[in-house]
Amino acid sequence: MSKFYFDSSPSPTPSPPPSHHHLNNNNNEEDSDDDNNPSTLPFPTPLSRDAFSNLEAPFNPTQFLASLRSRHQTLEDLRAELRARSKELERELVELVNRDYVDFVGLGGSLKGGGGRVVDLRMAKNLLTLSYRLDELSTLLLIHPPSSSSSTTTTTAVVSIPNFDDQEGESSSGGGESSTPSIPRLSRILLGYLFVTRNLLPKLPLQHPFVKMQIPRIEAVRKTLLLDLDSALKEARSSKDSDKVLVLLGFYADLDAEAEGVRALKEGGKVGK
Repeated sequence: MSKFYFDSSPSPTPSPPPSHHHLNNNNNEEDSDDDNNPSTLPFPTPLSRDAFSNLEAPFNPTQFLASLRSRHQTLEDLRAELRARSKELERELVELVNRDYVDFVGLGGSLKGGGGRVVDLRMAKNLLTLSYRLDELSTLLLIHPPSSSSSTTTTTAVVSIPNFDDQEGESSSGGGESSTPSIPRLSRILLGYLFVTRNLLPKLPLQHPFVKMQIPRIEAVRKTLLLDLDSALKEARSSKDSDKVLVLLGFYADLDAEAEGVRALKEGGKVGK
C-alpha cells in the first residue's frame, strides 16, 4: 500500500500568479524582439545563392520571381540587387582564374601531351579578357550591347586599365559642367582600346567564332571614341586651349587616325595663341 510522506521542513511561500501588467510587459518584449528580428521586418534579406546554384535544373526566372512574393521590394531594387550579385560573382571568377592560372599552366606542361591544354587555357583566358575589356569600354562609352549578345559575361583582371575617375572628379569640380568627355576619361578609354587591339587580338585567331562576334563591338568602340574625340577637340578649339588640342591630336595619332584629327581640327576653327 502506497504511503504519502510529508516533508517536515516548512514549505516555501508560493509565488503569486503573474499579474496582468507583467504579462503585458512580456508581450511587449516579444513584440520588440519581433521588431528587431530581420526575418519579421518588411525589408528584404540578401538573396540566397541556392536559387542560382542548382546544377540539376536550369534557372527559371518565372519561378524565381514567384518565390519572392513575400519580399517588400520593387522590381528596380531587385534588378539592382541582381546586378550587384552578378558583379560579385564576376569578381570571384576573376580571383579564381588569376589565382589558379599559373598552377594550371604548370600542371598542363608537366603532363604528357599537356601542351595543347596549356594553349587552350591561355586562349580561354585571353577570350575572357577580351570580353571583359569590351564590356568595360562599352560601358564607358555608353554603348548598349545588342539584344542578340550573350547574357553571360565573364571578367578577368590580367592587365588593369588605369583609373582616372578620381582625377577626373577633381578636375571637373573646379569648373563648369561640360557635355564632352574629359581628357582623363578619354585617355582611359584609349588605353583600353589599344590594349584590346594591340595586345589581345594578336594572340587570338581571327577566325575563332567568338572573336568574329567581337569584331563589330571593337569597331563600334573605335567609332564612338573618334566621335568623342571630335567633340572634345572642337570644344578645345572654341575655348582656345592649345595644350588640350595637342593632347587630343596625340590620341588621334595613337589610333592611327591622323586624317580624322586634321579634319576635326579644320572644322573647329583656329586655336588662339
